[in-house]
Amino acid sequence: MNRINFFWLIAGSLITIVFFLPIIFLDYQEYTAHLIQSYPYLAPAIIVFFRFIGVVLAPLPGSPIAFASMALLPWQEAWIYNFLGSELGAVTAFLIARKFREPVVAHFAPLKKVHDWQEKISKKKQLWGFTGLRVVSIVAFDFVSYAAGLTKLPFHIFIIASLLVDIPVGFIFFYFGGLAVKYSMLIFGVFIIIFIIAALILSARAKKARP
Repeated sequence: MNRINFFWLIAGSLITIVFFLPIIFLDYQEYTAHLIQSYPYLAPAIIVFFRFIGVVLAPLPGSPIAFASMALLPWQEAWIYNFLGSELGAVTAFLIARKFREPVVAHFAPLKKVHDWQEKISKKKQLWGFTGLRVVSIVAFDFVSYAAGLTKLPFHIFIIASLLVDIPVGFIFFYFGGLAVKYSMLIFGVFIIIFIIAALILSARAKKARP
């Protein structure tokens, strides 16, 4: 089996597994929380896997995994596992786009959204330019990862900028989210609302920034 056929075998298997999960388990967050609770020793692998898939298959939401893990694990562990899964997914998306280009990317993410970000990334090839773009694209970094792979953006700039943004943002999100879970579910609910509003604001600003 050559490399391309092996790639399609793995990709097809992952797509099949993930897209059948919502059919079998209608509540995605409840299903994930159940897995983590039922198999605590597998919790790291479960969280990393679902966050990885949520980035590579761009339309899939990652927030249910983040909230479920935050409610069930110490915030430090939830942060590390979510971070690993997200970054592995981002690197994979970048490399898929860089190696296989649009014909393959179209199977993982909407090309229109990817191309919208691709145009902006092409104008921000330097480290701080792309870092600034990553700040406003937190809620769409899966699309940005594919878009970056389609541009001439150097891989090391993609990695450094992603870490500069994702580490502090993830730390703040999981630290304060962990405090909210620990001291009051009401506070946790308020925290989720604030996070959603902030995400919507960032998304709106990103749309306005499009040419």
